[in-house]
Amino acid sequence: MMKLVLLLNSVLCLFLFLLDRFCEKAPVILMRICPTANLCSAVRICIARVKCCVVILYSAKYVTSLSASCRTSFAGRVALLYVVTFSIILPVLFHNVRHSAFYLHPNKTVLIELMKNANLQRIAQAERYFSMLNSSGKVDKQVASSSIESAGAINVALTIITVSRNRDRTHNYKPKFLTQTVWKFHSLLEKWRLRSERVHIQLSVCNVDPVVALYREAHNLSQFVPMFSRFNDTHFSWLHPLEKEKQDYVFCLNKSLEVHDEADYVFLVEDDALPTDDIFDVLQQVLLMHAEQSFVRGEFHSKPADLAFVKFFHPERLLNFVSLQPERLPELLSYAVLLSTLLTFAYTVSCGSAASGSAATVHLCWIQLFLFSSIVMLACGRTAVSEWRRLASPHFYSYTTAPSCCTPALLFPRSSARRTVDYLNDRTCRNNFGKDSLLDRMQRDLLMTSYLVQPNTFTHIGFYSSLRQRIVDPYLV
Repeated sequence: MMKLVLLLNSVLCLFLFLLDRFCEKAPVILMRICPTANLCSAVRICIARVKCCVVILYSAKYVTSLSASCRTSFAGRVALLYVVTFSIILPVLFHNVRHSAFYLHPNKTVLIELMKNANLQRIAQAERYFSMLNSSGKVDKQVASSSIESAGAINVALTIITVSRNRDRTHNYKPKFLTQTVWKFHSLLEKWRLRSERVHIQLSVCNVDPVVALYREAHNLSQFVPMFSRFNDTHFSWLHPLEKEKQDYVFCLNKSLEVHDEADYVFLVEDDALPTDDIFDVLQQVLLMHAEQSFVRGEFHSKPADLAFVKFFHPERLLNFVSLQPERLPELLSYAVLLSTLLTFAYTVSCGSAASGSAATVHLCWIQLFLFSSIVMLACGRTAVSEWRRLASPHFYSYTTAPSCCTPALLFPRSSARRTVDYLNDRTCRNNFGKDSLLDRMQRDLLMTSYLVQPNTFTHIGFYSSLRQRIVDPYLV
């Protein structure tokens, strides 16, 4: 029984190590819950880790005492595994991970304050970055291009569509989403343009604010990136907000095609979609392996003609294993099979001949551990489990048929962008029928297909809605 105790403690230590790496790579997904303070300092992080060590020590004592009372049968060991996993290990590791069964939900007020604090930290970083550019005299709009033109390179017009939010409405709070997004893209392009010759990216901003003169944030950023506006003067519109949003989207997509007439693709990103550090690596992988040519069952095929767009973000609350999407259930079963096989192997090795008396015994052991592994995967949540792809390589990102909903980051091939502009111009949005629903109908009418890249390469930071002109439910962000 002590072998099983040692095995469980080793697994716990391994989980903590992976959690530490996960926090380093995906700090937005793992939000630290700290209701009594505005910021979690490095001292508090150290204290939290010390507490984890204390939990490990006490859990080891708990497991030892519990194992003494358990029978030596395999059923007793499985029961012990369930108790330790779901009462100690997973709650410790996943209490801060949203969309897991162990997430300690703070109330909405606390969550909004956490989002505002994280937003202020990013704003400070962005403004510090742009002030350094000003002081160093490196301000040059050509920096927004990722690399020098090279023969055979794929040209991508990366356009950020923006509109002002909360202009003197709620305590004069300015979320400055555009500043953060431009900072992130601009800083990533600084590095990307020095090492990439296969994908050439041109960054620009499309301003669709109806009161251009008062949108100071966009005006201040225009010295760092090229910017074009839909309206020259103050514009009053009586259109439905969803129709106005659709027309803004069509304008930016069409204008990107005109301004960047050499672009092979248009990557249209909304200003509250903050890219991850690996966005351009993933983008290059998608272009080379899926968009320019399709790679199916180990063979390359010609460029797909029915590709409408590729989505690089989908709300995490809609990415669970329990879904009608065809890839979700096989993915859950695959993870469960892998984990149960590893656990069965570890159990037979640690317990020796007592655990491997017959093939039937091992088979029964595997079945019980498969059920256990399935419950673990469901409890942890698909978004958390899928983070191994981000830690591994862009080659391991999944590329599946896109579900409906949401347009924070869409990549359009040039021909599809033209067809999209024509289609959307001929249709009207209304209540409960926005541009994302119209894009779904376009795919059905034109027999086109869209795809989703997972895990997300963007974080939706827009807790203040430009359509509703108010702070939205933080659980829906």
